Amino acid sequence: MYDFAKKEFEKQYDSKMTVKKNQQVKEGTITKSKWVAVNGLKDIPCRISKKQITPVSEGEFAGISYSISLYCDPLLEIEPGSRISITDLYGVVREYKRSSEGFSSYRTHQEISIVRDDKT
Repeated sequence: MYDFAKKEFEKQYDSKMTVKKNQQVKEGTITKSKWVAVNGLKDIPCRISKKQITPVSEGEFAGISYSISLYCDPLLEIEPGSRISITDLYGVVREYKRSSEGFSSYRTHQEISIVRDDKT
């Protein structure tokens, strides 16, 4: 029954993600921190959900003021603090930072809170 439910849930995945983590990389004689894609976590099917937290009132500029959840396979190991690059079904790539620890108590999926990396 859970396998069927998991397959039905995965039919809703409309995006692909690549997970990066910060690690020490040696370039010549210099060792520095760099965001590197995690082996095996590239172009993984996923789905994001946005929930508005506060509405924009008159006179305010619209910003990124919503909660974002990432849904993916519960067996994936995504470290807290990872950076996640998500490509939606239109080919638009958005960067997300500060991923939380995955909530994988569900048998069909895990849920991870992420924050959009707004570089404006």
